[in-house]
Amino acid sequence: MKAALRFPWLLFAAGVERLRLLPGANRFGLFMRWLPRVLVGAAFVLVAAWAVAVSPERISLADLAAGNLARSQSWIIVAGDLAEEPDSTDLMHVYRLTDPAAPNASLVVRSPVVQSLGRTVVSGHLEGGHGGVPAGFAWSAQLDADDSLAEELPPPRPAIVLLGLGVLIMLAHRSRYPVFSSATPGESDPATSASLVTATSDSGALGGAAVPAKLSFASTEPGVAELTIGDGRRMPVRLHSAFSTVDVGVLYRLGGSVPALRVRSANDDLTLAFASTSERDSAFAALSAEARRILEARGLGGASSPQASG
Repeated sequence: MKAALRFPWLLFAAGVERLRLLPGANRFGLFMRWLPRVLVGAAFVLVAAWAVAVSPERISLADLAAGNLARSQSWIIVAGDLAEEPDSTDLMHVYRLTDPAAPNASLVVRSPVVQSLGRTVVSGHLEGGHGGVPAGFAWSAQLDADDSLAEELPPPRPAIVLLGLGVLIMLAHRSRYPVFSSATPGESDPATSASLVTATSDSGALGGAAVPAKLSFASTEPGVAELTIGDGRRMPVRLHSAFSTVDVGVLYRLGGSVPALRVRSANDDLTLAFASTSERDSAFAALSAEARRILEARGLGGASSPQASG
């Protein structure tokens, strides 16, 4: 993740993490899982209602003459120069609308009310003239004007707000702090001793907080390490499984960053933060040794984040 994009996301994730730590915040877990779906669904309904609503289309006289109005659309809003016609009466006012941008086009406007002469905007229902004419030919049609100027439907702002809130909650639900960003591991010999790490678990197996631990590679089984938590609990960390992978990266906080590994399994995602990049790379080399051997035996080659079946 590039630095320019990382900081806004880091700031967002840190804010969400503070909200998660508020008293009683865990009670809203299930509610917040369904709320974005409800908001997105409501936004979809509002957009659908907006899409099927009848609305006038704003169009120029030049586009009308070129035939750029859909045949299904007859209610239009058009601007031009309005002049009164000789056959106008008190019961039905007749005007002609022209536009310098379309010198060969005009609209005969029939209106039950008096319209403003000169440069103006009128709305109404177009009768004929949908086909258009070739450039340079005369075009004319009739417009039955509305009693008052109609307005286009505004954008569905409530739907946009609901959709934005839904997406924001989804992003908040997926965010984690500190933020893990992938990195390329350096060449290093597999670790054979223990390393002091800080461990976090997405499943909450470690209490939902970062805890000090010791990652030991004393096991004789390749690709397996043992994580000893500060309270004495022990957890096996293994990679050579069909359901486990390890990602090499960096954990970013607002105050800095630390090298880290993220071990994914079928039941949990375990993040281990190291004191140095060399310790992280040595641990990665030890965890991925057996997986690399299996991949090479199958002729698949190595990978920076290996996944192999046992």
